[in-house]
Amino acid sequence: MRPDAIDLAPMPNLIALRDAGAQAPLTARTIDYPATLPSHASMLTGMCMEDHGVIYNKYFMYMGYAKGPDIFQLAHDAGMKTAMIVSKDKLRQLAEPETTDVFEIAYGEPAIQRAVLPELDTDFQLMFIHFAGPDNRGHKYGWMSGEYMKVLREGDAVLGEIINALKANGKFDSTFFLITSDHGGHDKNHIGLIIEDYRITWIAYGPGIAPQVIDFQLYTFDTAATVAYALGLPIQPEWAGIPVYQIFGDPQLQFHEKYPCKT
Repeated sequence: MRPDAIDLAPMPNLIALRDAGAQAPLTARTIDYPATLPSHASMLTGMCMEDHGVIYNKYFMYMGYAKGPDIFQLAHDAGMKTAMIVSKDKLRQLAEPETTDVFEIAYGEPAIQRAVLPELDTDFQLMFIHFAGPDNRGHKYGWMSGEYMKVLREGDAVLGEIINALKANGKFDSTFFLITSDHGGHDKNHIGLIIEDYRITWIAYGPGIAPQVIDFQLYTFDTAATVAYALGLPIQPEWAGIPVYQIFGDPQLQFHEKYPCKT
């Protein structure tokens, strides 16, 4: 999902979280290979592609799982209940089955809603929800097309139901949201020809998050580090990612002086 599509769609539920939280509309980007599986692996492992080893973009189960300590392993090791609900089967390779207490594949926005809402009434502590609609519609009709905008609105409606459910069970005020994307896109692809392929949505909302626009460079592998920091989990020394401390009101003592992965 391109960040410049949020207002154009429009996506009112996401806009409300964005405007009340922290956002990086121009300074968040994905890895140098802006493809679904490698980018998501960096998002959840906090590592560069050559380190987590997911250099392919198809479902190759014989290749195993992303290497390194990902956010699900850390949460599971800490005794947290975890859930992963995805819209593409290849995302199974992002985390080992034993680290996800709930794993479900839900194709399409209505199916995502049916899968997610019951889990919100459980004692989950880490949940990853994946929407494939924008990528699917982008490849078929084009990024920023009418059909692309339509599926963004459909996903936003599901987000609204998630918010309503969390408010109904008293969990909304204690829930930290990090809404991001694996890549952008243009025309009918995202193969890295222009900046819009690399620029990603990155929005944080939740307890203690003050409204702000992040003006320094961050990358998709900072997502895992930021979620770990929010959950009180240990930041891993092999991670390329750095927590975005600033959104929690803490000093941002570390920055990316340059892109830390091989190019």
